[in-house]
Amino acid sequence: MTIAFAGPSCSGHAGRFAINYSIMEYRRRSRGLSVEHAVLGFLVEAPAHGYELRDRLVRGVGSFWRIASSQLYQVLHRLEEEGWVARAVEAGSTGPSRNVYRITRTGEGAFWSWATSPVRHVRQIRVEFLAKVYFLRRLAPERLSGLVGGQIEALRELRKHLVARPRLETDDVGLGELAASYRRSQVEGTIRWLVENEPKLLEGKERE
Repeated sequence: MTIAFAGPSCSGHAGRFAINYSIMEYRRRSRGLSVEHAVLGFLVEAPAHGYELRDRLVRGVGSFWRIASSQLYQVLHRLEEEGWVARAVEAGSTGPSRNVYRITRTGEGAFWSWATSPVRHVRQIRVEFLAKVYFLRRLAPERLSGLVGGQIEALRELRKHLVARPRLETDDVGLGELAASYRRSQVEGTIRWLVENEPKLLEGKERE
């Protein structure tokens, strides 16, 4: 999976950059991948075959999540191994048979636990947190206030921790202070954005 952003890159040069999570995390079974939870979210709505899921991903969260078809089937295979989805072969009326995936009770539990939990890092707000909001707006608008409120509180706690640490550890004292200031400003800006936009975030999406 590759996530692309517009703006300054990690190296400090302006333009577009991308983070390829498919290489970084697919080999680590102990870490839950957000793209797996996104797939589960669409299966909560209804069972689907691979092409339908790919289409839902593109239309729903494609603006901040990108996943190749081959990677989607890797994810589905992993979810099936974990017991989070079940696969059945459906005979086609005019074509070949196809695999249809449905979410299991265990998979539903994993999805709702993920969807209602605040993210741990500020960098996850622009991708993972927005994905959680996307699914809750569609599936459970009444649970949005818990997520948004919990996220604001989590960031306020993080801000307390950062305020108590005015300088990052480095032999360049001035740079360490600037780096700590930058991290605080990121957290404060994100808290401000969440508070200002909380009413909009809590609006449920009308189904098409």
